[in-house]
Amino acid sequence: MKINHTNALTMLVLAVLSMSSCTTRDIFRSPYTNQQNSYHVIPVLSDEKKTANYLTASATLGGANDFLTDDLYIFQGKWHVSHQFGSNLQGYFGLHGSAGIYDISSSAYHTLEYDPVTGEPIEFDGPKGNKFTGSFGSTAGLALVVPLGTRVEWRVIGVESSFGREFGDYYKVRLALPDSVIDISDRRNTHLTLGGFTEWVFKPRNPDIRIGYQLGIGSSLHRLRNEVDNFYNFTPFYINNTFHFTVRRTTGIVRFSAGNYYGAAQMGISYRL
Repeated sequence: MKINHTNALTMLVLAVLSMSSCTTRDIFRSPYTNQQNSYHVIPVLSDEKKTANYLTASATLGGANDFLTDDLYIFQGKWHVSHQFGSNLQGYFGLHGSAGIYDISSSAYHTLEYDPVTGEPIEFDGPKGNKFTGSFGSTAGLALVVPLGTRVEWRVIGVESSFGREFGDYYKVRLALPDSVIDISDRRNTHLTLGGFTEWVFKPRNPDIRIGYQLGIGSSLHRLRNEVDNFYNFTPFYINNTFHFTVRRTTGIVRFSAGNYYGAAQMGISYRL
């Protein structure tokens, strides 16, 4: 019997998808290991002013949990100061505060256990709907920067860290969810991250305009686990792609973030004081 390779590949993809649909998990993790370390504007080497203070406001729209079934909406306000140390080292320090909504989907809870009489899935009736969430903390970072001619500066390698203290209804929900009925519930309210980044800043002929892109990769400093079934455990990581455009004192920011059971887009405006 001759096998059509296209049909075989199609059947394999469908089989994988059907199996993946049976592995839905309940993952209630904090969004702040991915969200709290937002983009920080830093003056370029050619700027006369080597120290600058900034105020930033941003909004994050995203999803969390398995298959991103839960919605999240978070607003952040931030102050940070950037400084140039010597000829090729730049750094920043900042304070941030966030507030928003984590919307637990009506289909968030999933189980593989079945009623022996009816054969129906045994559903856990957990909290659902909009839950307030908030956080406050600090951020800091350093970067080694080199000029590439007169029109480009490359922050070759940078180190970024963040601290956040979480509060609100969504944190209380995670505290109350037992490990026996879900896969992961993050019961910490203190979140620490460490990561690295590389960034290119382009300087057109107009000295008032800057265009840039930053790639950041990092993770939380603690591991999430299910104390009942240690098969479920992971360390939250993040990948951030940030695009920014500066005109004089104002910078527009667009960021696309991804991580374990997390995906979001963030838009913000930063103003140099």
